[in-house]
Amino acid sequence: MELFIDIAINVTLPIVAIAALGYVMQTRIKLDVASINRLLVTVIMPCFLVHFLASARQPVSEIWPVAYFTVVQFLFLIPVGWLASLAFGLPRAFGPLLAMATVYANVGNYGIPLVQLAFPSEFLLHQSVITALMTILMVTVGTWLLAPSEQQATFASRLAKAFETPIVPAVMLGLVLRGFEIRLPQAIGTPIELLGATFPPLALFAMGAQLATRTAGAVNIGRLSLILMLKLVVAPAVTWGLAIAMGMPEELSDLLVVAAATPIGILLALFCVEYAREPKFISTAIMMSTVLSPFTVTAWVMLTRVY
Repeated sequence: MELFIDIAINVTLPIVAIAALGYVMQTRIKLDVASINRLLVTVIMPCFLVHFLASARQPVSEIWPVAYFTVVQFLFLIPVGWLASLAFGLPRAFGPLLAMATVYANVGNYGIPLVQLAFPSEFLLHQSVITALMTILMVTVGTWLLAPSEQQATFASRLAKAFETPIVPAVMLGLVLRGFEIRLPQAIGTPIELLGATFPPLALFAMGAQLATRTAGAVNIGRLSLILMLKLVVAPAVTWGLAIAMGMPEELSDLLVVAAATPIGILLALFCVEYAREPKFISTAIMMSTVLSPFTVTAWVMLTRVY
């Protein structure tokens, strides 16, 4: 119990405090949340990724285990969510929805600040790679599963969509700079560092503000409970077993488990709106998974430290 409280105070509480401030300020002054999110995705987060990847102390070769694990994990968790939908007799339309909700975590706006608080700084390299890969997999495999057959595009067009935001190019640039040990001129590197330093608190603030703009719709409680159980409990548990089976190092396994325990990623809601895949249901699921995540993430951090 003492360990749980320690993690809650030192890891979870700062996240909740910043998100709560965003929630309160949104209710009072009605911030333009869409503009804040665009700023995060197009400027702040890319600067953060370039700076921390380029300045990482580890060799680039260390990213390969987390890179191939993320792909295997993604492909492994999809049938877990889909089979759960079949096992509980949900309509066929819920199969791909539960599959993507199980696998697609908020590893960027939520996961990166979490890693900064819960793990040594060198793990930001791994979390940045996870963020980039999740984006690529979501806009390729994810859209292929969610889009009706008449709307499905080519693989090349889906892959190009991943590069519509600077997140993936920023990761690639950061890794190239680190791999070739290139240091940016101070006139460029310092502004990038200063902008990037604002990402963790601003991302959490924006997440709280976004929660204030969402309202829980009328949804089936059983289905909502299932999707929350899959994302917050089953996904990290399966990830842990998969990490052990694949022989991942213990500390890296802890990171992968905690990353998988983060709430459902917001990008999924955008695709569900675009393809008319139960958008009200998934928006409610994202909101509830985010609200519950301080408790579940704290528990998973504690479990990884104990075992």
